[in-house]
Amino acid sequence: MTTEEPRRPRALWVLPTALVVAAGSVAGGLLVRDLYTRPATTTSAGSATASDGSPPSTSVPRSAQPGDRTVRLSVDAELHPDGERVRALFQRYFDAINARDYQSWSGAVTAEFSRRLRAPQWRANYETTSDGTVLVQRIDASSGERLRVLASFVSVQDVTRAPAELPVDCIRWRVVYPLREEDGTLRVDMGPESHTPQFEAC
Repeated sequence: MTTEEPRRPRALWVLPTALVVAAGSVAGGLLVRDLYTRPATTTSAGSATASDGSPPSTSVPRSAQPGDRTVRLSVDAELHPDGERVRALFQRYFDAINARDYQSWSGAVTAEFSRRLRAPQWRANYETTSDGTVLVQRIDASSGERLRVLASFVSVQDVTRAPAELPVDCIRWRVVYPLREEDGTLRVDMGPESHTPQFEAC
């Protein structure tokens, strides 16, 4: 694992309020859990979204994890002007991880990010990983051309590839991803936001 990688961290989530700060525009009095229980619908573009207020992976049997590999949007994310662009980016990003396709992954992240995480280390990090039940929960503007995206998903992996603090084969994640424009394309960027996710065993 490298410190630049926005996944599989080695430090525990410290305070739920840190997620609120990282997510950007959430009011101080709003409970963090509210971000994960917003109802949603199906978009006209065909991108499926959560249909109830429960965490998206709760209806998936343990034996069927990580669940559907289609990236979904919450109502909040769907209403954001960049919602579909973010959904399409995350679909490419997670599809690349599931296919062990470094070239496709590097096309979904910034050039600096791919330079920091070369193919051998990337493949070692994700060699046993399968991701699914991806829900883009919130999209907030950051400085300049950057966005902060709060997403949840489920990963299944060998316990040796899980965080040292949670050595299990199935994990539910909530991560804030920094995104920015590069060469006219939205890409996943490096940033401190992604290094303090929340995660729990399935």
